[in-house]
Amino acid sequence: MAKRRPKKPMLKFPKRMQKKMIVMFTVVAALMIGLIGRLMYIEYTSGEKYEKIVLAQQGYDSQTIPYQRGDIVDAKGTVLATSIAVYNVILDCSVLNDDEKYVEPTINALVSCFPDLTSEQLYSYLKDSPDSRYIVLAKRLSYDTIQPFVNLQEERDEKGKLVNPYIKGVWFEKEYQRQYPYGKLASSVIGFTTSGNLGINGLENYYDDTLNGINGRQYGYLNSDSNFEKTIKPAVNGNTLVTTIDATIQSVVEKKIQEFNEAYTDNYREGEGGATRIGVLIMNPNNGDVLAMAQYPNYDLSNPWDLSEYYTQEEIDAMDDDARLEALNQLWQNICLTYTYEPGSTAKPFTVAAGLETGTLSTNDTFFCDGAEQLSGFTVKCVAYRKGGHGMQTLEQTLMNSCNDALMQMSYRIGAENFTEYQQIFGFGQKTNIDLPGESRTDSLIYTLDTTSQLSLATNAFGQNFNTTMIQLGTAFCSLVNGGKLYQPRVVSKITDQNGNTIQDISPTLLRETVSKTTSDTLKQYMYSTVTSGTGNTAKVDGYSMGGKTGTAQKVPRDGVNYLVSFIGFAPVDDPQLMIYCFVDEPNSPDQPHSTFAQNIVREILEEVLPYMNIYPDEETTGLHSGWDITGTDTGAAAVTDRVTGNMENISEEEPEGTDDVPDTMEDIPGAEENNEENAENDGVNAEEAGTTSDNSE
Repeated sequence: MAKRRPKKPMLKFPKRMQKKMIVMFTVVAALMIGLIGRLMYIEYTSGEKYEKIVLAQQGYDSQTIPYQRGDIVDAKGTVLATSIAVYNVILDCSVLNDDEKYVEPTINALVSCFPDLTSEQLYSYLKDSPDSRYIVLAKRLSYDTIQPFVNLQEERDEKGKLVNPYIKGVWFEKEYQRQYPYGKLASSVIGFTTSGNLGINGLENYYDDTLNGINGRQYGYLNSDSNFEKTIKPAVNGNTLVTTIDATIQSVVEKKIQEFNEAYTDNYREGEGGATRIGVLIMNPNNGDVLAMAQYPNYDLSNPWDLSEYYTQEEIDAMDDDARLEALNQLWQNICLTYTYEPGSTAKPFTVAAGLETGTLSTNDTFFCDGAEQLSGFTVKCVAYRKGGHGMQTLEQTLMNSCNDALMQMSYRIGAENFTEYQQIFGFGQKTNIDLPGESRTDSLIYTLDTTSQLSLATNAFGQNFNTTMIQLGTAFCSLVNGGKLYQPRVVSKITDQNGNTIQDISPTLLRETVSKTTSDTLKQYMYSTVTSGTGNTAKVDGYSMGGKTGTAQKVPRDGVNYLVSFIGFAPVDDPQLMIYCFVDEPNSPDQPHSTFAQNIVREILEEVLPYMNIYPDEETTGLHSGWDITGTDTGAAAVTDRVTGNMENISEEEPEGTDDVPDTMEDIPGAEENNEENAENDGVNAEEAGTTSDNSE
């Protein structure tokens, strides 16, 4: 009988250890129960949320949806600037390399639809960048250009199945490209954009935030069935600017500037246009609306970097970077806002108005002109200096004859305090705050009461020895002929959204009253006489009542060579609907001091613009003018006679409306030199910094 093995004694944990294990088991069990409960709670309350996160990590895609920059339209809705959809062709190499059967059909389709692509190039992308999901094959193509490929991708048979199911890995990235349908039209007003929808110059810059929108976003992920799902946050498009510009009036103005240039290019200075610069401003005097603002030189908005129109290729090649940037900055400036100059005799109506308003002048006053005034050791001459003066004149005749001698006598009566006060009232030395960038400062280019001497007061009275800008003088002139109301000039009248709903109405802003209606009516009559029987007769449009004032400003240095000639006017006389201001800086002529250069441009413009604006003839026609009349004017009060057109040798004598003996500089105006340098350096744009505009008040 076998012996039984003795049983091994059972190991027993001490009671103390048993209690510890029971506690540990209980704790672990409780934790597990809590964790399971928490997971069940999360699954019940947020399961879908976390499932999307996991799925998105499995296969996630995000694309920007570009916004469309807002349009710029004229007062009648003509589109001046818009953004059109264009497409970049994108290749996803990873998709094609995922399955060899996709490669050949896709490459063949690309080569057949886009001639600039080659199969060798495409195969190299697949080999060199096999995992790349974003290779740009072509940029900024129109939809018409990409449509053949899209048709191949989407073509289906009668059963609804894809005809070309193996064309894969190509998609089109949409963006917007700025387009200017009319090229150069209103280039200095509209401005242009660079990459990233950055507005450069003009309205594109001033209203950059308004025109820009907000990009949208498309988010995509793979669901549990490996199907692609997406969430879209749509883009918000930019708003549209409705401007006060009339594209028809603007085009007429630019056409006439071009015709003048063609007529006078190489006329005296070979290789140069009709003038160094030309500016034309047309406004509605009754609300400050800018109807047209044009200039020479201008540029093509679609290619603003092109200098070939104004420089030979040899000159362009010789430019270093600094010279090229300087040339571009000069080209992009809006000279109606940035260029400062002495206005000449176009300032005389303001002197007369100041005298009438302060009671220092009356309509019954007379003035004797002997041809010059002696002031501070200088002989300050009148236009009739060589003829012994104008003799005795009425107040009206002093404007008709543009008599410097009489205006200087008026300045003595008006006095420095009244004169400087009314310069401020009219806005000289102040920015107009037009809604365009780059307006020049002129606050240190005029005299103050403390700096005004007898000589400066006398010369300022006839428009010499202080500076202004076109927009400044044009705005002030509107108040002279509209009954005395000074409006802030504006270029945008309304802002609308992408659906045409009005976001903001920009109403005319009345700043202040400058003169009484009585003074305004008197000045209108005086300037009517200036056009019918005085120095402004060349600007007269046959059959229309008009008023205006000429200007012939001698430039510094006062060597009798270079002049800025101008004309500012309005029509019709009884109820002005239009103000026009034109200056021609350094006409390409051996004989520059003739305001008729500017008057001819004005007349040619108004002959088309007045009928277009439904302003009807209110006077008998005489057939006085024809073509580019470059004849000077009889400076007396009698009607102009013996006009000659088209012959430079037959220009009648017209004296400059200044004097060789007046000092060349404005050294006694504190800060004038520094201000001139600042305007010269900072007006307009900076090509080196992508053309950002500079406001000289900052």
